[in-house]
Amino acid sequence: MSTAQINGLPLPGALCAAIEDRRWAPPADELLTRVFGDRPQGPRFYSLDHMRFENHRWPEVGSGLPAYLGSPDAAAPPGDIDPRRSVLIGDLGHEMPFALDFRTSWDRPRVVYLTIGTDRWITVAPDAEVLLDRLGLSGEEFQDKGVSR
Repeated sequence: MSTAQINGLPLPGALCAAIEDRRWAPPADELLTRVFGDRPQGPRFYSLDHMRFENHRWPEVGSGLPAYLGSPDAAAPPGDIDPRRSVLIGDLGHEMPFALDFRTSWDRPRVVYLTIGTDRWITVAPDAEVLLDRLGLSGEEFQDKGVSR
């Protein structure tokens, strides 16, 4: 299993392994809806090359796109995102990104999603391994289902 970095931030090993093994691909829309809370509209799970492309200018977003930054929300954390401490890893459709948020942990960043119409980032998984499990994309579950991509 190889490791990768995007903008100097280390991608979790479980995510790198899923990409390497070609497991990192959108599952059924119903499952995505259950995990993320919104119905997907053409979901994309980014390859390493596409992550590099999408994140190339992400740290510079700043106040230029306030709707993408959100605002802190103690009731449903995090509410906001810091582009310098996060990596976009996919989207559920136009303006529906999800990302790794390294503010909680360098080794096990949480997975957050920008909810439709609220301009708030919510936590969908405490880390990439849990996200992969919830989506049926972890190594064992993926093999048990006999899924081939």
